[in-house]
Amino acid sequence: MYALFDLDGTVHDKTQSLKACAESMHNKFLDSGGDANQFIDEFVKENCIIQPKAKVFENLASKFNIEPDIEANMLKYFDESFHNYSKRFDGVLECMNYLKGEGVKIACVTNGRGFFQRNKIKALGLECFFDVIVTSGELSIKKPDPIIFNAALETLGASSDNSVFIGDNLKADMEPSKKLGMRTIWVNNKSDLKPEFVDYKLSSFSEFRGIWQAITRR
Repeated sequence: MYALFDLDGTVHDKTQSLKACAESMHNKFLDSGGDANQFIDEFVKENCIIQPKAKVFENLASKFNIEPDIEANMLKYFDESFHNYSKRFDGVLECMNYLKGEGVKIACVTNGRGFFQRNKIKALGLECFFDVIVTSGELSIKKPDPIIFNAALETLGASSDNSVFIGDNLKADMEPSKKLGMRTIWVNNKSDLKPEFVDYKLSSFSEFRGIWQAITRR
């Protein structure tokens, strides 16, 4: 059995990472420029919208009257430093160690710029666990396009019927991987729903071992 993971919102606690980065950036660039909590909230909101990062900072500059040179420096700082604020969800490291102990090959399939995603993976301490890393920036194809999933499976040497995809996004992760024949684990602790293309729900990584054992003992 093979395991394929999404990154942001699955093993990487994107929201908490963004908040930590936003607080630092406000102190560094906008210490006297308005309410910090408002900036943090808008920063997280803008970075959770699918749009170019330059557009994120353009929108923030407009909302907070940020000068163009400061806007450019903020974008540069974000690109070069965001990974330093990256945080794992609790239990992720134990999950990865468990899979490696079981001899499972692991891939990361993530939407985002190659250097940016790889910096986060390294900062999270997860690079050593992934046998394959596929980013949309390097492939020029984004999830939910099946091509990116198939590229990861091929590089991993896996077939869809003996692979499990673990992700937090129903449209980008769960539905397309299920259509390809993979088993699916939805990382979600907020919804009671369980769509038909979700095989298992994971509300905490403390549940992962039990779910994996249920899959592999079929």
